[in-house]
Amino acid sequence: MIFLLFPFMALAQYNIKGTYSVAFEDLKYYEKYMPESSCGEIINYSYYSVSFCEQYKLSEWSIHLLTKERLLNAQYPRKSRFRQDPNLNGRDASVENYRGSGYDKGHLVPMRNMAFNEVGLSESLFMTNIAPQNPSFNRGRMKELEYKFRSWVKDFDEIVIITGFVKDPEYIIEYIGPNQVPVPAYFYKIFIDIGNRRSIAFLLPNEKITKNVIEYSVSIDYLESITGLDFFYKLSDEIELLFEIDSGDIEKLK
Repeated sequence: MIFLLFPFMALAQYNIKGTYSVAFEDLKYYEKYMPESSCGEIINYSYYSVSFCEQYKLSEWSIHLLTKERLLNAQYPRKSRFRQDPNLNGRDASVENYRGSGYDKGHLVPMRNMAFNEVGLSESLFMTNIAPQNPSFNRGRMKELEYKFRSWVKDFDEIVIITGFVKDPEYIIEYIGPNQVPVPAYFYKIFIDIGNRRSIAFLLPNEKITKNVIEYSVSIDYLESITGLDFFYKLSDEIELLFEIDSGDIEKLK
């Protein structure tokens, strides 16, 4: 097992580069940890960002900041429903694609992680933050891993979380709905401990999992090889190496 070192409404609008710009605070905390965007369209919401792929009508990854204080202030109840991002004018997948598909609308950024703010919670229900997940996976080991990440936040305080899926056609199970939304065979999560400059990554199959979720930890190098993405590329070579080398023991986080 591997441990790797390392209340206002904001309106998002396109700039000339095809990227959303938004007046909010969180981007400056996690922007330098953003992975490469293979689709070239970054959308920044109030408390998280995604790399949106119009071809798939899904986001290939999401990134957000989570702190101990935010978990303690997770008090806002869900008031809205799943819906498309109004700024995308129908370019993201609609809810109809999931009806009768047998798949859950699985969050990339967990709704629970946004419950500290009413706007953030509402935006977590945009379809750009959703991907098809096997119900046993979404309500099982993925939910367990999300809980484990939140428990680690209480020890490490300020962390960044990246969640995404492997979009290579070789790793697509099937396509669903009128938009032909791809069902990924694998999802990944990366826990980034900012203060200690270390990270840990997981790659999980989109199916019912019986093994301990810890057994699905992988190196950043392996994750890069299977996703084709460059993680931590915005960091200097020296700092990037700290996040990517095998230098610790996951048992310390159990």
